[in-house]
Amino acid sequence: MYSLRSAWRSPYFLLLAPAFIIILYHVGRGLGHTVFVLYWLIACGSILKRREFGFPARETTLFLILLAWGSLAGALSIDPSHALAKWWAQFALWGTTFFISWQLIRRIPDFNLEHAIRVIGVAGLLAFAYYGVNFLYHASRPDFHPETQVHGLGPAYLAPFALYTLRQKMPGLRGTLVAGTYAITLLLFLVFSNSRTEVIAFAAALTVMLTLSIRDKRQLLILLAILLLGLIMLVLRFNKTGSILAHSSSGNWLDLMDKLSSYRTYIWRKAVAIPPPNVWVGIGPGLVGRYPPVVIEGKGTVGHLHNLFLDAWYEMGFVGVALYISYYVALTRRACACANKLTSPELAVLWASLAAIAAACMLEQSYRSYHVSMFVPFLLALYAYCNMSGTRQRAMP
Repeated sequence: MYSLRSAWRSPYFLLLAPAFIIILYHVGRGLGHTVFVLYWLIACGSILKRREFGFPARETTLFLILLAWGSLAGALSIDPSHALAKWWAQFALWGTTFFISWQLIRRIPDFNLEHAIRVIGVAGLLAFAYYGVNFLYHASRPDFHPETQVHGLGPAYLAPFALYTLRQKMPGLRGTLVAGTYAITLLLFLVFSNSRTEVIAFAAALTVMLTLSIRDKRQLLILLAILLLGLIMLVLRFNKTGSILAHSSSGNWLDLMDKLSSYRTYIWRKAVAIPPPNVWVGIGPGLVGRYPPVVIEGKGTVGHLHNLFLDAWYEMGFVGVALYISYYVALTRRACACANKLTSPELAVLWASLAAIAAACMLEQSYRSYHVSMFVPFLLALYAYCNMSGTRQRAMP
């Protein structure tokens, strides 16, 4: 019988490496890049050695077309070398995680998704531990700036896996208390970090997980109401949101929304008012920072538009957005085809994690971020395991 301990052995650990690479990206971007490249080289070398190249046709075709279109947008941009050699090559490498995971699963005849979720849960607990220690260390210093010094998005969307692991390892009241303590502690860290995006992402994850896990509608509504009220109280009391509302006296709703969103709504309005020179092709991957919408009068500039769809539209045009959406829809449909083989908690973990990332992408993360281009395809590849020939499926209770 397959055991959790064997999950740490290759090729199983190689398969699940992207979940741990998330932690390394939070430690340092250079460290994350280095380890990801090592993972990529080892995984690709292993696949080439076995000479097995069976990939899903629809997803492969859409990915190649998306890469070709992004390359065209980069080649027509004002700085092709920067757009292609840095940003688009990085996106392409992260995006291959789906196909690498697809092949690695085929090498594990006794692959068990439930055990894979538990291992990712361990990664979630490690991400939480690093985030908490890092927060406490920086919080003790007089020059603490949580918005830039600590990052909690990884722990937020890995939290559903961590909660699943805790409940599976510790069933009953004890497990409920431990899982609840973990969730409340993470929420407090996120609130004190002054990142509304990460708080919203974690709230989205908890909402989806509770909705899909609790069948009693009355109990569900009570828990969601408690979560919402508690979240609002925490944010207004300890997050800078409360200060913004207390000192807002202009009476201008647009101005208030700009401040509450850290000027994201202002950037979005500018992007629509000042579209890219070519709305069909865009201005090239990674180059939106050289165009007017990212300039905030009196506040400086930002690197991107803080919205997945606007970023993709500005950099790859309408065609690029359509291709991008089509590709991720195809990945999601591939995973959904296995839904009838999964338990409700396993599905809840998937949708909760994706909901957290989606919420973050609407407010902050670019379509090229490693959260979207690496972790999401990796996760959907795991959940699409029942479509992979040569992989024996576990019997469901």
